[in-house]
Amino acid sequence: MAFKATVYKILIASPGDVDEERQAIPDVIARWNNLNAESSGAVLLPVKWETHSAPLMGSRAQAVINEVVETCDMAIGVFWTRLGSPTGVSESGTAEEIEWFIRNNKPVMLYFSSRSIDPTKLDIDQYKALKTFEARMQKIGLTGSYTNLTDFREQLLNQLSINVQKLISGSNSPVPSQREVRERVKSIEAISKAGQLYMEDYEKDGKVKSFLVKGDTKDIKDELKDMGGRYNGSLGGWIFPKTREVELAEFLKNQRKK
Repeated sequence: MAFKATVYKILIASPGDVDEERQAIPDVIARWNNLNAESSGAVLLPVKWETHSAPLMGSRAQAVINEVVETCDMAIGVFWTRLGSPTGVSESGTAEEIEWFIRNNKPVMLYFSSRSIDPTKLDIDQYKALKTFEARMQKIGLTGSYTNLTDFREQLLNQLSINVQKLISGSNSPVPSQREVRERVKSIEAISKAGQLYMEDYEKDGKVKSFLVKGDTKDIKDELKDMGGRYNGSLGGWIFPKTREVELAEFLKNQRKK
């Protein structure tokens, strides 16, 4: 029998080394829907970039994917040995997606696999970057861990139910003021961005026509100035027009590789 329900879009975010988990998450979501959709009046829709985005010229690749990301209500992130490739805006595409959810005060469920690793296949630089990222996320309190795929499925189903109930109800805790939300997000974002070079849209009069390069820019300030950047102390970054986004993303991506 038909029933009315609100559809919540759940982003599946991960690097390329957790394919089994990426396949398991839609199965767990389908199981949750079978058990809870009618009684809760909510249906969960899994979203993957490979099935919900299309190529678009004239924009950096992650920016195209972000158009899909920004339609989602919650994210599930999974990591094992890799963090992913830098985007210019963040240290990886997956990290950039997660940072968007943090910045917009939307729920994020992060899992880090502790199953065994073949040392002959391990990219040491990627693994170090992942562990640094994990440590930052632990300070925010977003992380969980699992030992195998069965463990992951069981944890995800249980914790998904808890988080979806919070999503439906808007949380049982008192609703914070807009100022409290901004301060909380600012504090969390400062932790998640610690030690990074990154780009951030700058909105003025309700429009985004420029962006900021922020973080530890001391060693590249001359290059940023030569590229037409203007430092704004009150905003804490170098301002560029939006038309330079792809160029600056490539420049910052190369800085991370050094």
